[in-house]
Amino acid sequence: MKNKNIKILLLIIAAVLLTLNLFQFNNNVSHNRLMNRLDLNLTSELDGLRVELERSSTPSILAVEQASKIAALSTYSTLGFDYGYTLETRIHDKYVQNEPFKEMDQIQALLLALLKDPANQELQQRLDLLLVK
Repeated sequence: MKNKNIKILLLIIAAVLLTLNLFQFNNNVSHNRLMNRLDLNLTSELDGLRVELERSSTPSILAVEQASKIAALSTYSTLGFDYGYTLETRIHDKYVQNEPFKEMDQIQALLLALLKDPANQELQQRLDLLLVK
């Protein structure tokens, strides 16, 4: 009788542990999907900003909105894109002043390069220098 009770207790413990492990696994999968979606949205918005600036060197309200989305997404992204809020400020300033960006070819090239390597600090700095001109 005692052996039977111990076996039942061990089976219950094993079932509880298995359930907890499955729950944790499900949470990890959901979290990873969410982070991948955020990262994809960030790169998509970066590309959208590049396309919008390609249409006109003077930022439109759409460019400002995309820069704002980039800033918000960069906060939670795993890509290491730390330039989001500065980018938003640069785009917004040019929009308010109704000034075009100079050297759009280089800006376009840097935005394309950042799509491939968003965490590259050197690319971010070079882009910042071009955006303040």
